Amino acid sequence: MKNELIISRFLEEILSELRTLSTNDIDKLESGNYSISLKLVKNKNTGFDNTAMIQKVENSQVMEQLKKLKTRDDGYAMLSNYLKSKKEFECFAKSLEISVSKLDKTEQIKEKIIEATIGATLRSNAIQGKKV
Repeated sequence: MKNELIISRFLEEILSELRTLSTNDIDKLESGNYSISLKLVKNKNTGFDNTAMIQKVENSQVMEQLKKLKTRDDGYAMLSNYLKSKKEFECFAKSLEISVSKLDKTEQIKEKIIEATIGATLRSNAIQGKKV
């Protein structure tokens, strides 16, 4: 899974660089007379945080897994497997725009995450009369 995260980060960096190409550069590539080459250069202290990028990708993967689950209990178990510390739970909750207090315990944060994701889907389905 870590390799997937690293590859995903690299692809995002390449895509970001491709977006900076001018229309003139794109025309040159389209002509077939030019090609793109990759070069490794040491980053200067740009403030780019690799762990933040990896965390962002991991959060999206956790969210995708949560969307697939049908019960709150499955959600609690899955979150416990992916996230270990209170800090990880806080970061994930914040990425979902869930308010977290410094006084909240890990279990409270986990409950807020489950209610905002799986719980919301279950309530919506119940209101609409859908069976899960």
